[in-house]
Amino acid sequence: MDFTDILEKIGMQENLTADEATFALKAIIDGEVNHSQTAAFLYGMRNKIETVEELASFVRVMRAAAIDVEVDTENAVDVCGTGGDHSGTFNISTATMFVVAASKVPVLKHGNRSVSSQSGSVDVLEALGANPVLQKEQVEACFNETGLAFMFAPNFHPAMKNVMPARKELGMRTFFNMLGPLLNPAGVKRQVIGAYSREAVEQIIAILAQLDTEFAYGVHAHDGMDEFSTASYSDVVELQGNKFGEFQKFDPRMFGFSMVNPEELKGGDCETNARIIQNVLEGKGTEAQEEIVALNATFAIYASGIYDDLQEAHLLAVETLESGQGAEMLKRFVECTNDLASKEKDSV
Repeated sequence: MDFTDILEKIGMQENLTADEATFALKAIIDGEVNHSQTAAFLYGMRNKIETVEELASFVRVMRAAAIDVEVDTENAVDVCGTGGDHSGTFNISTATMFVVAASKVPVLKHGNRSVSSQSGSVDVLEALGANPVLQKEQVEACFNETGLAFMFAPNFHPAMKNVMPARKELGMRTFFNMLGPLLNPAGVKRQVIGAYSREAVEQIIAILAQLDTEFAYGVHAHDGMDEFSTASYSDVVELQGNKFGEFQKFDPRMFGFSMVNPEELKGGDCETNARIIQNVLEGKGTEAQEEIVALNATFAIYASGIYDDLQEAHLLAVETLESGQGAEMLKRFVECTNDLASKEKDSV
């Protein structure tokens, strides 16, 4: 099998077999092809539109090459989106993780720096004063101490170093946006995953159904957001084990939230978004900002399996946010990550 043949095939809009997809991605992450070929592959796959079989093969390759985080994942959730929705909102899932963790739900979030937006989760966490770029043992220690951990993707997927130059040069959404939420290094089996399109949600849920997932929500908002939105309806599908049902249309007004103008959810660079998150967690954000965080926290809390009723999860999310416990969790996370990073530096 030759990589050029793979490029020729996808250039002809032909789908890859599982073996071909596995070979291609292994060649890329092993550094056996140059950046131009990698970029051509990423663009060609996007142009062709990736199949579930191809993406499932990519996930298996990346999981096999990852550094595992060894912690107890029972009832733990990951809250993330694929990115690439060009919505320009503040980092909603990052704000959400503090509310969820403060609600006594374990959170193991996986993320990266910005690729196609102004502020990735790592960028905004640093602007909040945290040190999210921790290694395996530090992440494990942080989680065991606080019930919350953030895993910086490149530290756990070292093979990505051969992909990032091409992703940066392209500056557009690729299948790695979709893969990211499926590659949690701790092997979290409960997730809320937002995607940039309904079709992407369908693919993600179909892939997760093959990968030992206990429970997941897949969501795409009608306004384009890769989260539950308060500016529109959201299409959501629920996965339990290897079974998933039909999409349901969710209206945020079901929880008493207002339907807002999308402009009310806009963010900016990492410093701007950090201020928004800090304000939201301290109860000083706008109503629109606080409600969208509470909404997404609701579904994450329920996804943990700790609560049997979505309304109960909703009440807990609102109570946690209004009490300022999310801000206290942020403070603990900042202190813990900086302390662990400082100890690591002193030991070198």
